Amino acid sequence: MPEISKSVETFFTLQMPYCENLELRRTVFHGGDGPRVAVTAGIHGDELEGLYVCHRLAAWLERLSATSPDSLAGTVELYPALNTLGIDTLTRSLPVFDTDLNRNFPGSPNGDVPHRMAHGVMEALAGANLVIDIHASNIFLREIPQVRINQDFAGTLVPLARKMNLDLIWLHGAVTVLESTIAHSLNSRGVNCLVVEMGVGMRITPEYCDQLVTGILAVWQELGVIAPEVELPPRLHHPLVADDSNVHYLNAQTSGLFVPSASHWTDVRKGELLGTVVSPHHGEILFQLRSPVDGLLFTLREYPIVYEGSLVARIMAVKRRKP
Repeated sequence: MPEISKSVETFFTLQMPYCENLELRRTVFHGGDGPRVAVTAGIHGDELEGLYVCHRLAAWLERLSATSPDSLAGTVELYPALNTLGIDTLTRSLPVFDTDLNRNFPGSPNGDVPHRMAHGVMEALAGANLVIDIHASNIFLREIPQVRINQDFAGTLVPLARKMNLDLIWLHGAVTVLESTIAHSLNSRGVNCLVVEMGVGMRITPEYCDQLVTGILAVWQELGVIAPEVELPPRLHHPLVADDSNVHYLNAQTSGLFVPSASHWTDVRKGELLGTVVSPHHGEILFQLRSPVDGLLFTLREYPIVYEGSLVARIMAVKRRKP
C-alpha cells in the first residue's frame, strides 16, 4: 500500500466584483485505492463544531502518516468551510445574497452564486462512498450529538449511523426533510450522506467533537478506508432511535426570559419542571415548562430570550419499566 500523502486543493473558484476570487478548498489525504470518504462542514457560517472536527481528523491522519504511513487504504477529503464568506463574517447565511446555502442544492452551473457554489460542491463530492455533513445547532438551542436521517434512506444509513459513537439517531419523515439540502441531494444521487448535529451555534464543544471523531474513524475502518490493524479509540456511546412518533416539541407559551431548571441530556419525568419563563420587569413567573412525558431531554434552549411560540426543548419519549 502506498504511503500517505496530503494536498490542499481548490475545487471551486468564482471571480468576485473587485479583484478577489472566492475559492473553496479541501484537504485530501491520499492512501491506497480503497474507498473515498469526505467530511463537510461550515455550510452555515455560525456553525463551528465541524471546523474543529476537521482539525482533529487532520491531526489524527498526520500522526498516522508519521507512525504508520501505509495504513490508509483509501482517500479522505476534508471540507471544513463550504460557506467561507459566512464564516468570515459570523453569518449563518451566505452574505450579500442573504440565502441559506443549504437550501440551494443540488445547484446549477449557470445559476446565481449560491447555486453555482452548491453545484461545485456536488461535483467535488460525486462518487464518494460516504459523506458526513456536520452541523451545529443555531445560537438558540443546544443539541446532543446525533445523526438525522430521512426515512427514505434509513435502510442504508441507519447501520452506518449506529457505528458513529453518537447518542441519538433521529429519523425524519419525508415531509419534514427539505430536498434542497446537501444531504438529500447527495443521497438522491446514490452518495451516502449522514447529517450530524451537535452543540450550539458560534461555539465549540470539544468533548462532542472528540466523541464524533472516534465514531468517524470507526466507520472509516469499517468501510476499509483505514487498515484493520490500526488501533482506534473505543466507542463508548450507543445511540437511541427517535422518530416523528416519539419526539415532543415544547414551546414557550408567553414571551419573556427562559430560566432552565433541568440539565441538557438528562432523564426527565412526566410533569417535571424543566424551566420557567419570567418577566424582566416584575417578580412574577409567567410560565412553567413541564415535561409532557417520561423521556430524555435532548434539546434545550441556550439563548434565554423567548417569544411566544419559541422552541424551548425537545424530549424523546421513553417507556420506563415498573420499579
